[in-house]
Amino acid sequence: MTNETAPTAPPIPAPTPGLIAQLNARTALNFNDSGRTWASLLITHPAPQFEDVDRAQVERLMLGVAVTLGAVPAALPAAPGRAPSFSVDRVSIAPSGETLVHFDGTPWQMRVTRSPTWSRVMAGIGQVLLVVGLDELSPTASAAEVDEYIECLGTAHRLYATVSSVADRSSRRPALGRP
Repeated sequence: MTNETAPTAPPIPAPTPGLIAQLNARTALNFNDSGRTWASLLITHPAPQFEDVDRAQVERLMLGVAVTLGAVPAALPAAPGRAPSFSVDRVSIAPSGETLVHFDGTPWQMRVTRSPTWSRVMAGIGQVLLVVGLDELSPTASAAEVDEYIECLGTAHRLYATVSSVADRSSRRPALGRP
Protein backbone atom coordinates (compact mmCIF):
# COMPACT_ATOMS: atom_id res chain seq x y z
CA MET A 1 0.00 0.00 0.00
CA THR A 2 1.44 3.35 -1.02
CA ASN A 3 0.82 6.57 0.75
CA GLU A 4 0.36 8.92 -2.18
CA THR A 5 -1.14 12.33 -1.78
CA ALA A 6 -2.67 14.36 -4.52
CA PRO A 7 -0.63 17.39 -5.50
CA THR A 8 -1.98 20.54 -3.95
CA ALA A 9 -2.58 23.62 -6.02
CA PRO A 10 -0.57 26.67 -5.02
CA PRO A 11 -2.56 29.22 -3.04
CA ILE A 12 -4.32 31.93 -5.02
CA PRO A 13 -2.19 35.05 -4.67
CA ALA A 14 -3.37 38.52 -3.75
CA PRO A 15 -2.73 40.96 -6.61
CA THR A 16 0.77 42.42 -6.66
CA PRO A 17 1.43 46.09 -7.44
CA GLY A 18 2.73 45.05 -10.88
CA LEU A 19 -0.41 43.09 -11.71
CA ILE A 20 -2.73 45.84 -10.46
CA ALA A 21 -0.91 48.41 -12.59
CA GLN A 22 -1.33 46.36 -15.77
CA LEU A 23 -4.97 45.27 -15.39
CA ASN A 24 -7.45 46.57 -17.95
CA ALA A 25 -10.63 48.20 -16.65
CA ARG A 26 -13.54 48.89 -19.00
CA THR A 27 -16.42 51.00 -17.78
CA ALA A 28 -19.97 50.78 -19.10
CA LEU A 29 -23.40 52.18 -18.38
CA ASN A 30 -26.16 49.69 -19.09
CA PHE A 31 -29.94 49.64 -18.86
CA ASN A 32 -32.23 46.91 -17.55
CA ASP A 33 -35.62 45.96 -19.03
CA SER A 34 -37.38 48.65 -17.03
CA GLY A 35 -34.99 51.36 -18.25
CA ARG A 36 -33.00 51.75 -15.01
CA THR A 37 -29.33 52.55 -15.42
CA TRP A 38 -26.59 50.45 -13.84
CA ALA A 39 -22.83 50.82 -13.98
CA SER A 40 -20.38 48.01 -14.64
CA LEU A 41 -16.62 47.63 -14.60
CA LEU A 42 -14.97 44.74 -16.48
CA ILE A 43 -11.48 43.87 -15.22
CA THR A 44 -9.26 41.76 -17.47
CA HIS A 45 -5.64 40.74 -17.91
CA PRO A 46 -4.03 42.34 -20.97
CA ALA A 47 -3.22 40.02 -23.86
CA PRO A 48 0.49 40.20 -24.70
CA GLN A 49 1.35 41.71 -28.07
CA PHE A 50 4.21 39.49 -29.18
CA GLU A 51 4.70 36.55 -26.84
CA ASP A 52 2.53 33.56 -26.01
CA VAL A 53 0.42 33.65 -22.88
CA ASP A 54 0.53 31.11 -20.05
CA ARG A 55 -3.24 30.64 -19.72
CA ALA A 56 -2.96 28.75 -16.42
CA GLN A 57 -0.91 31.58 -14.90
CA VAL A 58 -3.33 34.25 -16.17
CA GLU A 59 -6.26 32.29 -14.72
CA ARG A 60 -4.50 31.95 -11.35
CA LEU A 61 -3.71 35.69 -11.22
CA MET A 62 -7.24 36.69 -12.21
CA LEU A 63 -8.74 34.29 -9.65
CA GLY A 64 -6.66 36.19 -7.10
CA VAL A 65 -8.18 39.45 -8.35
CA ALA A 66 -11.70 37.99 -8.17
CA VAL A 67 -11.25 36.56 -4.67
CA THR A 68 -9.80 39.79 -3.28
CA LEU A 69 -12.80 41.69 -4.66
CA GLY A 70 -15.27 39.28 -3.07
CA ALA A 71 -16.48 38.10 -6.49
CA VAL A 72 -18.15 34.74 -7.07
CA PRO A 73 -18.65 32.75 -10.28
CA ALA A 74 -21.17 34.59 -12.44
CA ALA A 75 -24.08 32.78 -14.06
CA LEU A 76 -24.96 34.01 -17.54
CA PRO A 77 -27.68 34.46 -18.36
CA ALA A 78 -28.61 35.52 -14.86
CA ALA A 79 -31.07 33.16 -13.24
CA PRO A 80 -34.23 34.71 -11.77
CA GLY A 81 -33.75 35.40 -8.09
CA ARG A 82 -29.99 34.80 -8.24
CA ALA A 83 -28.03 37.94 -7.50
CA PRO A 84 -24.24 38.23 -7.50
CA SER A 85 -22.43 38.62 -4.21
CA PHE A 86 -22.37 42.03 -2.57
CA SER A 87 -19.14 43.70 -1.48
CA VAL A 88 -18.99 46.81 0.65
CA ASP A 89 -17.06 49.84 -0.59
CA ARG A 90 -14.74 48.12 -3.08
CA VAL A 91 -14.96 51.25 -5.22
CA SER A 92 -14.47 54.88 -4.24
CA ILE A 93 -14.18 58.27 -5.88
CA ALA A 94 -11.04 60.16 -4.87
CA PRO A 95 -11.19 63.94 -4.31
CA SER A 96 -9.45 64.29 -7.70
CA GLY A 97 -12.47 62.60 -9.32
CA GLU A 98 -10.61 59.37 -10.09
CA THR A 99 -12.33 56.06 -9.50
CA LEU A 100 -10.37 53.62 -7.34
CA VAL A 101 -10.89 49.87 -6.86
CA HIS A 102 -9.86 48.34 -3.51
CA PHE A 103 -8.59 44.75 -3.07
CA ASP A 104 -8.38 42.66 0.12
CA GLY A 105 -4.94 41.47 1.16
CA THR A 106 -2.99 44.30 -0.44
CA PRO A 107 -2.48 47.95 0.43
CA TRP A 108 -2.68 48.90 -3.26
CA GLN A 109 -5.64 50.22 -5.26
CA MET A 110 -6.34 50.21 -8.98
CA ARG A 111 -6.92 53.56 -10.63
CA VAL A 112 -9.62 53.39 -13.29
CA THR A 113 -9.20 55.49 -16.42
CA ARG A 114 -11.00 58.80 -15.97
CA SER A 115 -14.53 58.74 -17.24
CA PRO A 116 -16.35 61.65 -15.60
CA THR A 117 -19.82 60.69 -16.87
CA TRP A 118 -19.46 57.05 -15.80
CA SER A 119 -18.02 58.04 -12.40
CA ARG A 120 -20.81 60.58 -11.77
CA VAL A 121 -23.59 58.15 -12.71
CA MET A 122 -21.97 55.28 -10.76
CA ALA A 123 -21.58 57.48 -7.67
CA GLY A 124 -25.21 58.61 -8.00
CA ILE A 125 -26.43 55.01 -8.19
CA GLY A 126 -24.17 54.08 -5.26
CA GLN A 127 -23.37 50.64 -6.66
CA VAL A 128 -21.30 49.13 -9.44
CA LEU A 129 -21.17 45.63 -10.93
CA LEU A 130 -17.55 44.42 -10.88
CA VAL A 131 -16.85 41.64 -13.39
CA VAL A 132 -13.52 39.78 -13.56
CA GLY A 133 -12.63 37.71 -16.62
CA LEU A 134 -10.26 34.78 -16.16
CA ASP A 135 -8.84 35.05 -19.70
CA GLU A 136 -6.74 37.77 -21.27
CA LEU A 137 -8.25 40.44 -23.52
CA SER A 138 -6.47 42.94 -25.72
CA PRO A 139 -6.37 46.47 -24.31
CA THR A 140 -7.43 47.66 -27.78
CA ALA A 141 -10.41 45.28 -28.13
CA SER A 142 -13.43 46.80 -29.86
CA ALA A 143 -16.87 46.95 -28.26
CA ALA A 144 -17.93 43.94 -30.35
CA GLU A 145 -14.87 41.97 -29.18
CA VAL A 146 -15.62 42.86 -25.55
CA ASP A 147 -19.23 41.70 -25.99
CA GLU A 148 -18.01 38.44 -27.53
CA TYR A 149 -15.49 38.00 -24.67
CA ILE A 150 -18.26 38.43 -22.08
CA GLU A 151 -20.61 36.08 -23.91
CA CYS A 152 -17.98 33.34 -24.44
CA LEU A 153 -16.56 33.52 -20.92
CA GLY A 154 -20.03 33.71 -19.41
CA THR A 155 -21.07 30.56 -21.25
CA ALA A 156 -17.84 28.83 -20.16
CA HIS A 157 -18.30 29.96 -16.51
CA ARG A 158 -15.07 31.98 -16.59
CA LEU A 159 -16.48 35.26 -15.26
CA TYR A 160 -16.64 36.28 -11.61
CA ALA A 161 -18.85 39.09 -10.36
CA THR A 162 -19.82 41.12 -7.33
CA VAL A 163 -21.93 44.20 -6.79
CA SER A 164 -20.00 46.78 -4.80
CA SER A 165 -21.23 49.78 -2.94
CA VAL A 166 -19.38 53.01 -3.68
CA ALA A 167 -17.53 54.57 -0.75
CA ASP A 168 -18.10 58.20 0.03
CA ARG A 169 -14.36 58.81 -0.07
CA SER A 170 -11.20 56.87 -0.77
CA SER A 171 -8.90 55.35 1.79
CA ARG A 172 -5.34 56.57 1.97
CA ARG A 173 -3.92 53.51 0.21
CA PRO A 174 -1.62 54.14 -2.77
CA ALA A 175 -3.30 53.95 -6.19
CA LEU A 176 -1.65 52.24 -9.12
CA GLY A 177 -2.47 52.83 -12.75
CA ARG A 178 -0.94 52.64 -16.15
CA PRO A 179 1.14 55.69 -17.06
